[in-house]
Amino acid sequence: MKKTILLTLSLFLIVNWSYSQESGVVNYTVSHNWVKKIESSKTLPKATREQWTYVYSGMKEYEQKATLKFNPDAYRFEYKESEDNQWRKGDEYIIYRDRENGNTFDVMTLLNKQYIIQDSINCQHWKIKNDMKEIAGHICMNASYYDPIKDKEVIAWFALDLPVPIGPDRYCGLPGMILEINEANGAVVYTATSVLLSNEKMEIEKPAVKKKRKAITQKEYDKRVMDYINQCEKMQRPYFWGIAF
Repeated sequence: MKKTILLTLSLFLIVNWSYSQESGVVNYTVSHNWVKKIESSKTLPKATREQWTYVYSGMKEYEQKATLKFNPDAYRFEYKESEDNQWRKGDEYIIYRDRENGNTFDVMTLLNKQYIIQDSINCQHWKIKNDMKEIAGHICMNASYYDPIKDKEVIAWFALDLPVPIGPDRYCGLPGMILEINEANGAVVYTATSVLLSNEKMEIEKPAVKKKRKAITQKEYDKRVMDYINQCEKMQRPYFWGIAF
C-alpha cells in the first residue's frame, strides 16, 4: 500500500510539475471552536477543563478569512482585515517565506510584543496517509503531524495536482499545496475556499523592517512559547488566551 501511495504521488508530481512554476492565491476560512480548544488543553486538570468547557459552551465558533499568495520564489500568508475579524485585532501575524533562499521572515505577536523570526525554513515532519477527499475542486490526500510544543495533533490535506510544498499559516513540506489543516480534532480548521492560479508571476511583498519588531531565531521564539505555556500550566489556565492556538 505504501509503495502504491508513493508511486501515485510521484506520477502527480511529474505530470503536474508545471504548477510549481506558477503564481496564485489561495483563500481560506479559518474556524475556531472554543469548546474544542479547552478540551484539547491536556495540561489543565480534568475538573478545571470541565469548568471552562461549561463556561465556553454557549459561545459560538468564530471565523477569520485569510489568503496565501505565492510565486516560484516566495509566499506570504496573512489574515484579511475586516469587521468580522475582531479577535486579537491589531496583532501582527504575517508568514513570509523566501523559497529561493530557504529563509523565513515571519512577523509574529507574542504577549503584546512583536517579533520577526529570521531563520532557515524548517517544515513539519509529516506522516502521509491514504485517505482522499475533494477540497475547493482539488483531490487531496491526508497527512498527520504531532506538535510537541503545543501538544496537539494536526491533520493536513494536500492537493495531488498542485505540487507546491506550502500551505496556510506555518505549515509546509508536503508534496502538494495544503488546502486544509485540522488542529486538535476541530479546535481550529483552515479550509481553502478557492484556488486561483496565474501564468504571470505575482509580486509577493516582504514585510517591512520596523524598530518595534525584534529579530529572533525560531529556537528563541519556541523557547518563549514553551515558557509561557509552562507558566499557564502552573496557573491552571489555557495558554491560548495569550498566544495563538
